[in-house]
Amino acid sequence: MGYQPDAVARGLSSNRTGLLGVVFEDLSRPWVGLFLSGLDRVISRQNYSLLVKCSGEISSQRNLVARDLLSRNVDGIIWIAGSTPDISFEGSFVSVGTESLLGSSVMIDLERGAQKLLKIAQGRPFVVDEGASPFFKGIENFLEKPTMKSALPIHILDSTHEKNMIGGGENIVLCGYPDLARILKCYCLDWPAFDLGAIAGRLSLNAIQEKGVRPEKVMVVPPLYSPDGEVISL
Repeated sequence: MGYQPDAVARGLSSNRTGLLGVVFEDLSRPWVGLFLSGLDRVISRQNYSLLVKCSGEISSQRNLVARDLLSRNVDGIIWIAGSTPDISFEGSFVSVGTESLLGSSVMIDLERGAQKLLKIAQGRPFVVDEGASPFFKGIENFLEKPTMKSALPIHILDSTHEKNMIGGGENIVLCGYPDLARILKCYCLDWPAFDLGAIAGRLSLNAIQEKGVRPEKVMVVPPLYSPDGEVISL
């Protein structure tokens, strides 16, 4: 007859609430909307709804937010707020950006991202300027020593918050801001927020519904764009 049960009907038959909790450390970060868009595209097809929370940076507040979600009987939690909380949770738990023992983890593949940067550098040195809350913390550990030490360096500007910047051009890699990078005609190593949200949503649903692929860790390769906005592949 074309009938599709709503969240209440599903809950009565399966003890599910049709709710997913998603926790951010800071809701003001520019990629939050894209992440939620990717997540919603996946979970809305299964008629799931989101409870969005902000944890802040203090561990006690993180635990408080997590326990609040548990009290609301969410079917799963997507955690993109740094260190995972100290809780016991039998539902689906997906951590984005940090590894977790509670469930699955979605991580940025820093090594593959660094390989793309090395491709455009062609032996030139890098200067990594890591500001507050960087997108790719620790990526400098994967950048090989330059073979052209006296050449003009490539500056990597990596911060999710506003940072002073003078000029642009092919000697700069602006992390996480592809639209601004195109205007300034510089490279951009992007943080794929939409894809990360979609992957986290799929992992959550697979775990809740006990079907499909449920890996412990998924590595996502960040895209690198040229000053003209073209994708640079390895």
